[in-house]
Amino acid sequence: MKIAYLVIAHNHFDHLKRLIRAIQTKDTYFFIHIDRKAPTVSFDEFYHVQVIPQHYAINWGGFSMVEATIELLKAAFHFERFDRFVLLSGVDYPIKSNAYIEELFEKNQAINFIEAEPMPTLNKTFDRLFCYRLECDRDVTLQSLPAKATNRLVRISGIRRAYPQTHQDYRPYAGSQWWAFNNAFVDYLLSFLSTNDEWVSFFKHTFVPDEMFFQTIIMNSPFAHTVRNTLTYTDWESGPPYPSIIQSMHLRQFKNEFIYGNHKLAIYCFARKFNDESSKIIDEIEKFRNVY
Repeated sequence: MKIAYLVIAHNHFDHLKRLIRAIQTKDTYFFIHIDRKAPTVSFDEFYHVQVIPQHYAINWGGFSMVEATIELLKAAFHFERFDRFVLLSGVDYPIKSNAYIEELFEKNQAINFIEAEPMPTLNKTFDRLFCYRLECDRDVTLQSLPAKATNRLVRISGIRRAYPQTHQDYRPYAGSQWWAFNNAFVDYLLSFLSTNDEWVSFFKHTFVPDEMFFQTIIMNSPFAHTVRNTLTYTDWESGPPYPSIIQSMHLRQFKNEFIYGNHKLAIYCFARKFNDESSKIIDEIEKFRNVY
């Protein structure tokens, strides 16, 4: 079972190295995107690790996140044949053993793990899709102010866009951006992206497209029946900050095979988020993740 871990990172690089050490085996490879705004970081101490040459300045809620993800997929897919492609953030950490993760993928080779619910969901409205948006920095700055003003005017104007003409029959889906795809779907996905420029262009001007882009493609594809829940646990209820930093209160349920998260009971192999100061929590996780 050869696994390609695709990692999006912009800070907390000490923790990112902890993550790599925890899940690195002879059959795991890491493809890392480092944000253009981040300092230079070296991974020379590791094997099977490469930082992709593309460095997007990722803005929260912008298509740059999707672009970085696509570049990671291309780099891994054309590097070697992998059985599984797993998208992680640099502040994730495994809560199941490497043997458990590998066995899960081995037993579910036809399954693609991604959260995908029909839109609108509880907190993902159609405005995310159909309200034209310019990507900009999340913070208010002199550079971001014109785009933010334009986005506000468009939003309150009530003007909404139509779906791409070639995909009028596609039902929109949304969910967590973190997923684990098999080789067959990645092959289909990259082929789809190479021949559907109108679809990609449409999503460049949506809000938080990383939570809709891949979900909508897979749920309107021949692979829709292969979809199961994401394997990454995130706590959106215990903050601030949101999502919550993983704390001691999370550890008891992490010891269970099935974990309650995001209003459902499911298997989770990874959790987010951690930071460079999470070493004590990591030590506690390491006491049980290779046991249970």
